[in-house]
Amino acid sequence: MRTKSNQKRQKILDVAAQAFQELGFERASMDEIRARVGGSKATLYHYFASKEELFFEVVFSAIETEFKATHASLDRSNTHLSAALTTFGEGLLNSLYSPCAIEVRRLIFAEAKRSDLGRIAYERGTQRSHALLSTFLYNAMAHGKLREADPSTAAWHLYGLLDAKLLRRCLLGVQDIVTEEEIKTSVQQAVAVFMAAYGNPTMISNRAPDSEAYSAGLGG
Repeated sequence: MRTKSNQKRQKILDVAAQAFQELGFERASMDEIRARVGGSKATLYHYFASKEELFFEVVFSAIETEFKATHASLDRSNTHLSAALTTFGEGLLNSLYSPCAIEVRRLIFAEAKRSDLGRIAYERGTQRSHALLSTFLYNAMAHGKLREADPSTAAWHLYGLLDAKLLRRCLLGVQDIVTEEEIKTSVQQAVAVFMAAYGNPTMISNRAPDSEAYSAGLGG
């Protein structure tokens, strides 16, 4: 029964993806998707409560593997903090700044006041990532790799640093393509500033194991 249910859900996602691609988010109604899938409206809403939820699942199902791979670097056993944050940052920015992802983010921001799409993306995407990053930073603080601070706030600061050079340019249509070199530079600078703000001064002065990665992040 579960397999059949999963197959039905995947069929809806596949059909919806095609409808969104052909018609755009606004014109691709749930009635249109239901007609393409077949079956009743009740069945469609059993799997997805709204078009906004369905759109998010279409988008996120395509990057779920990438999401997991990016956040896999946030492992408490990873002793090289700057290296872990760099791997995480590069994976995150590669996900957020592919040409397709830029267009989706523009749409989400544009729809935020007209529908629940922004809230759904925030709760199921942003908050999920933030919880994982906050936990990683909390463990780093508990082991003295970072100074004591609010890990949730520190996570938001890191996101802001990673996005600092690209977010406005891309969302406002100034830039449509982000190069690999731009991503690497943005991440290197973000991690260096983050470690300057949150690094543990005691460990730095004592040349603790992670201090080499810290110094590399600062370009020292």
